[in-house]
Amino acid sequence: MLLEASPANLKDGQPGLSCIEAALSRGMHVVTADKGPLVLAFPRLLALARDHGVKLRFGATVAGGLPAVKLGQRDLAVADVHRLEGILNLTTNYILTRMADDGLSYDEALAHAQAAGHAEADPTLDVEGRDAANKLVILTHSVLRYPATLDDVTVEGITHVTAEMLSQAAAHGKRVKLVATAERGEGGYHLSVHPTWLDADHPLARLGAKQMGIVYHTDVCGLISAAIVEETPVPSAAAMLRDVVDICADCA
Repeated sequence: MLLEASPANLKDGQPGLSCIEAALSRGMHVVTADKGPLVLAFPRLLALARDHGVKLRFGATVAGGLPAVKLGQRDLAVADVHRLEGILNLTTNYILTRMADDGLSYDEALAHAQAAGHAEADPTLDVEGRDAANKLVILTHSVLRYPATLDDVTVEGITHVTAEMLSQAAAHGKRVKLVATAERGEGGYHLSVHPTWLDADHPLARLGAKQMGIVYHTDVCGLISAAIVEETPVPSAAAMLRDVVDICADCA
């Protein structure tokens, strides 16, 4: 079994992509936390695993320790998911929540996030919404079984969000969150990531600064939501271990 946790490379997926392909071709199971290979080559990797009779697991690629993929694939296997919504990026949720709750400016909230270890020195991938879009593509492939690419996702980040905008939303009983959405429409699913006004009682609106969450809207299972408080990388590592255990159980 290969456990692959290279830093995500969204340009060509390397070195993770070649490592995963080599392992699957040699009949090895793969557990990965690396988004890049899945965003760029999901159908090919899935076919490679199937052709060699091995498992490919990637729960840690979407919102760390949150079992967003497993919940959709296993627990909603009998349901028709017509809409999913997620706060899939901790950095942006931390920034927007601190701006709304503590009256910080965008720059102040970002500095706090960086000091607390919740944002990279270069947060561009997160604050421009592209990290959430990557995770949405993985969910769309794995849970909705819809062949999406990054080009299919309309993306808008949070760099233009101001304290005044958040105050205006609050005055209308709303909360602003960066929400990744896949909604079935004519011809397939429409995918987007953008700052969204949510009703205060929406499951995602209630999430705190250090939380991520997912909401599945289904036909027979109703509305299912899950959330995680993730303050350290430990839950992501645990998600990889969860996938290892899952593979071992299947092979027992």
